[in-house]
Order: sequence, then structure tokens, then C-alpha cells
Amino acid sequence: MQSKIKKMATMAMLVALLVVCSQLAVPVGNVPITAQTAAVMLIALLLSPGYAALTVLIFILAGGIGLPFFANFKGGFGVLLGPTGGYLYGFVAAAALISLIAGRQFSWLRSIAGCVVGLLFVYLFGAVQLKLLLDLDSYGAAFALGGIPYIFFEPIKIAVAVVAAKMLQSRGLDRF
Repeated sequence: MQSKIKKMATMAMLVALLVVCSQLAVPVGNVPITAQTAAVMLIALLLSPGYAALTVLIFILAGGIGLPFFANFKGGFGVLLGPTGGYLYGFVAAAALISLIAGRQFSWLRSIAGCVVGLLFVYLFGAVQLKLLLDLDSYGAAFALGGIPYIFFEPIKIAVAVVAAKMLQSRGLDRF
């Protein structure tokens, strides 16, 4: 069993990784291409569902109160209430789901499947908020705007997250 301090330190480092990956952004329309989803997937593959969701929630709350944690060094509740906010909310659900599907013992198939399911939730939450805030005609139009241009990058992010998780776990990072 890991100590509480080690758990908090691991979570803090993963929040920091998520912040850094948020800044690796290419502006495209209303939703930038970032490495955030790769970081969320890695967090989920390294932590249990509750800790994974909590780690991502800490990131969102810190950004929500104004720390420049979100893409392009943005922060504040305006981001959470804006067109990209749904993706951020989807990160919490995705973290829990990916972790749950991946399970305690590493499996390539379960890890990849978990990442795919988690990303579906990110895109679902994102499309809902985009449709509502941009007054789009349909959820299909929202997905066309906030999903299709980005989905082609997701297999690369999944590969990076799964390989990194396997490497970290093989080097002794215990899942908690």
C-alpha cells in the first residue's frame, strides 16, 4: 500500500503533466488540437477510477478558478462555460471509464479499448456543449465541427498513452 504522501505526489505530477500537455496546442477553429487527451488517458491507465477522475477534476477546478492550466494558457470559469468546456467535463468521465475498463493488471487490449471508450465520452460531452453554445442545428453538426478534424490524431495519442503506461508500470509505478 502506498503512503498518502506518495499518492498525492503522484497525482500532483500527473496534474502537472496534464497542464503541460494542455499547452501543446495547435489552434484550429473553436477547439484546439492538444495533447490533453493523451495525458488524460495516461492518468487513467496509471490510477484507479476514483483517483484518475479526482486527478483530472483537480486540474479542472484549478483551471476553473483562474490558473492558466487550459489550452493556450487560459483559465477561469469562462473556459468551462465556453465552447470547449464540454471536452473538459468529458475528461473526468473518460478518466474513470478508461481506468475501469483497463483494470488493475496491464492489458494492451483492455487499455486500448478503455481509451477508445473514454474518447467517445470526451467527444460526446464536447459535442453537446458545442451544439448548445454555438446554436448548431444538430449534434452531428457539432461533432463535424468539434470532432472530425481532431479524431485522426487520437490513435497516435492512444498509442503514446498506452506505451507510456506500460513503461511506467514495468518500472515500478504501482497503480492505486
